[in-house]
Amino acid sequence: MTRKIICIILAIMLVILPVLTSPKVSIAATESELREKNDELRQNIKEAEAKMKELENKSEAAKSELESLNDEIGKKEAEVEKITNQVNELTAEVNELKKQLEEAQEKYDKQYDMLGKRLAAQYKKGKTTYLDVLLSSSSISDFITNYRMIEKLAEIDTKIMQELEEQKVIIDTSKRETEKKQKEAESKQAELKLEQLALSNKISNKNKYINQLNEEEKATQKEIDNFNKQIKQNDSAIQEIVRQNAMNSGGFKYTGGAIEWPVPSSHRITSGYGYRGSGATGGVGTANHNGYDIGAPHYSSIVAAETGKVIKVVSGCTHDYPKTFSTRCYCGGGYGNYLMISHGGLTTLYGHVAKINVSVGQTVARGQKIAEVGSAGWSTGYHLHFSVLNANGAYVDPGNYFK
Repeated sequence: MTRKIICIILAIMLVILPVLTSPKVSIAATESELREKNDELRQNIKEAEAKMKELENKSEAAKSELESLNDEIGKKEAEVEKITNQVNELTAEVNELKKQLEEAQEKYDKQYDMLGKRLAAQYKKGKTTYLDVLLSSSSISDFITNYRMIEKLAEIDTKIMQELEEQKVIIDTSKRETEKKQKEAESKQAELKLEQLALSNKISNKNKYINQLNEEEKATQKEIDNFNKQIKQNDSAIQEIVRQNAMNSGGFKYTGGAIEWPVPSSHRITSGYGYRGSGATGGVGTANHNGYDIGAPHYSSIVAAETGKVIKVVSGCTHDYPKTFSTRCYCGGGYGNYLMISHGGLTTLYGHVAKINVSVGQTVARGQKIAEVGSAGWSTGYHLHFSVLNANGAYVDPGNYFK
């Protein structure tokens, strides 16, 4: 009978032991991976939001430029209309000048023709000259009459020649002025057409650029939505994992009361729990802070806030120095070197540490030294990042658990 009971007990132990050991290790590892993944996703969101802001700024600038271009092309259209009216006036003037030129040319041709005919008639009469006419006068009065007639004809001939020369000058001058005005009008028209074409091309390209930015904004927003969706899914999984850890925390059970302050040498809180904005960190770290940042000198002692079991240790981050945005570090999901302790229904996290003095599975006492202050991972200065998670795996305000 005793032998049978022993066999039953051994069979039960074979069933229970894997449940008490293997799943617990797997859960802790999965929880850490999910938290690191969430930190990475939050960083992706932050970078995507920064990209979105940049795209919005570019879009606003492009729209402002487009508005200026539209104003400019509006002014250019008014200028084109004004120049077009001037061109029309010049065209009318050119046509009128051409008409005047034709009339002047016609008059010139007629006068020249009349003079030519009269000279030809005199030539046909022979070599009779004005002197012959005077010598053929029969009397003094006839001589005077013939002289005055000859004088008058000479004056008429001289006047006709002067008028012909003047008309020729007027024709040449009008022709040059007309050609000059035509060239100026044509040049101005061509210049305005090129300016209009350039402005139209600029507006077309600017519209294409704005459309491209809008498409990039949509794609970026889609990325942000996808990241948030993954974070939500991971948070649900984390909550379930923490609940399982709470039920399997080495027999520890947090029943309430104040916990120990984790950095005995310093009570200087450099960043509190909750939303703080990315400007508070110089672009390093999350905007929605899930714990306390406690500033302290490098290598200051860090103690366990409560008795419990170490369920996670991440080490190996050598970037133990203050960072800027350009030198930011992603190791340890942003926490650098960190550890987690389960107190049975309550879990504490200690991040950015320089050195870890405990290992996974180790039981630690309240107030026991577990690590040293550093600036590993995503950190702008030497401090401890201290987080508290409840039995549901949700980050809560650490201030609610201190005296």
